[in-house]
Amino acid sequence: MRAAAALAALLVLVPSTAAAAARAIVLTTLFGEYHLVFDDARITEAEVRDLVVLSPHLAGWTSLAVAPRLERCVAGDSAYLDCARSTEPSRFLWNARVNLDAGAAAARRLAALRTPAELEPVVAWLRRSLTFSLWLEETKLDFYRSRDLAVLGRRYDEVEPARGCAAAVAAVRGASSREAQFDLVVLDWHNCVNALVRRRLGEYPLPAWQRFLRAFGITERFVETVK
Repeated sequence: MRAAAALAALLVLVPSTAAAAARAIVLTTLFGEYHLVFDDARITEAEVRDLVVLSPHLAGWTSLAVAPRLERCVAGDSAYLDCARSTEPSRFLWNARVNLDAGAAAARRLAALRTPAELEPVVAWLRRSLTFSLWLEETKLDFYRSRDLAVLGRRYDEVEPARGCAAAVAAVRGASSREAQFDLVVLDWHNCVNALVRRRLGEYPLPAWQRFLRAFGITERFVETVK
């Protein structure tokens, strides 16, 4: 995911003169800065740093919402093999495993996170989102290895891709090469199944996040710095 690869969350302590207990952190994101101001008599800086990854301003950008895509490769990151040749089968399989491992690590982090009651709906939503995202990437990898079209029809909860995404599966079946097949899986099939499941998943539970902010006296502000 482009945004996930580009995001390098930089937490900076910002002194405040407005009140002795007022503190702030700033997260540098792909398009700007995300500011959170809090009273450290009500919530500690360490707790804010832990919980900010649940924010709706970062959902979809952090790996706590979605797993990295199989085809993701970060140049200069020693975990990946030669991004310039990342479509070569052995390199692709290595990098795909790196990304799946990162997604699994995010799931463990989310499971271990201690959250106040106000954030329980957010954690539940993120857990469902990430679990589905991992399943989607694992299914694509299974197809890449097996080329078995039945893999693309696997049911996920109440969603049946064999029916709901029949046109995408048919396009994969009729593709002229293995490379063309996987390109269709990565784009058309992925997007179709993702849309079906996320309609059932629903939107991020924003009211729960806002209740958390109010309960702990936190204010947030997003400053766009990239047009």
